[in-house]
Amino acid sequence: MQKRYRFLFTSPGFYGHIAPSLAVAKHLVAQGHRVGFATGSASRRMIEHAGIHDFFPRDAYQTCMDKITLSKSIYDYWPNIPRIFTPAAVKTMITELLAVFESFQPDVVYIDTMDLLSVAVADRFKLPYAHGCATSNFYLEKGIPPIGTRWDINSPRINRFKALLYIGFAAPFMFWAYRNNMKVLRSIDKDWDTSGMLRGVSPYLYMLFSTDKLEYPRKVFIPEIFYVGPSLLEQNEGHLPDFPWEKLDTSKALIYVATGTIQYHTYRQLYHNIIKALVEDVFPGYIQVVMAVGKGQALEAFGALPSNFIVVPYAPQVKLLQRASVFITHGGANSVNEALFYGKPLLVIASGRDPISVAQRVAYNGAGISLKPGHATVRTIRRSIIELLNNPRYARAAEGVMASYRRCDGPRTAAGLILKLAESREPIRRRPGAPITLHHIDELPHYTDGTL
Repeated sequence: MQKRYRFLFTSPGFYGHIAPSLAVAKHLVAQGHRVGFATGSASRRMIEHAGIHDFFPRDAYQTCMDKITLSKSIYDYWPNIPRIFTPAAVKTMITELLAVFESFQPDVVYIDTMDLLSVAVADRFKLPYAHGCATSNFYLEKGIPPIGTRWDINSPRINRFKALLYIGFAAPFMFWAYRNNMKVLRSIDKDWDTSGMLRGVSPYLYMLFSTDKLEYPRKVFIPEIFYVGPSLLEQNEGHLPDFPWEKLDTSKALIYVATGTIQYHTYRQLYHNIIKALVEDVFPGYIQVVMAVGKGQALEAFGALPSNFIVVPYAPQVKLLQRASVFITHGGANSVNEALFYGKPLLVIASGRDPISVAQRVAYNGAGISLKPGHATVRTIRRSIIELLNNPRYARAAEGVMASYRRCDGPRTAAGLILKLAESREPIRRRPGAPITLHHIDELPHYTDGTL
């Protein structure tokens, strides 16, 4: 009989981070293991609806993360870190996190890569932990643009020079934040080892929810890293937003627009530009547009809509993506993965740290077009949609990513890796030369030295 384990999941309470980890957690629950979630209270209902009732609120941490998301660029992001993660804030966050670990007593911890404090606490309790990355791989490599930058991958020499400037800019803020964390942790326990927060990659296991088909050509070998494919949360039919399906015209190409729920204020002007760019007069009888603008937008602010537009606060995204010809998105990893799972080309208009890197990878691999928000004018949006609809290379590239995604079973593979970690309590590492994408957990012996 298989031993039952306790798995603690820690993550910021944003849908794009909760959804992939929750899909993994559901597989562990189905196998009889006990799972707890430590995140912001706003996610409680979503997590409990998935059948997980060990919920631990981390609202001090979520307050800090909410402020971080207001950073409009990578150069706003780094200075915000020490301003937000002050010693007083860190002490409050550590106190709530220590209480979670002591109460739940996990065997293994799943830690979102944005959650450095959970790494420190896992190290203190001497617990193996798996990193889960919901967005693009962030580890630095010569010539590869760092996360949150729009550098050209085809200019490696220039990128190396830029990287020196980038690191020189970010390092003081990173050091100051680390110093704040270290002072607080060592005030609790003077022997607390804080070096784990500097690693970036778990020494036990690091899982990224994508494949090599949506990545730059990596050369650096980090054996703990496995790409496992997208981890998509199945939607409950009974909890989908209402939508006027009768208004959809199946004879027209569907353009679906959604820009997430975190930085909707950034996209207010974009919505108006999209309406002007894709008006019926320009595409007579050819396209229909569904635009989900979020609860923060007043629908009446858009005035009289063109006849080919449907504008709603929320939409059943997966169902619409299955019908869509093109997806206009903010570049959130979860949304991009959902679109590419169905082979849909994208127009990515990304603002913020992680989505920029996702947008760059989409464009590099030919699955879509990337625009800066400031460059998303009526003219460039219209021109981009015409290109995406009429040039078949984008659809072919998107379908190539789809094929790689469909070969994977992301949630099940990730759950299997975490379970292996619980059983062995030893690092799980790819052998040199093994592919970075692990399609199924059954293939693991072929990726390692065969001892797992």
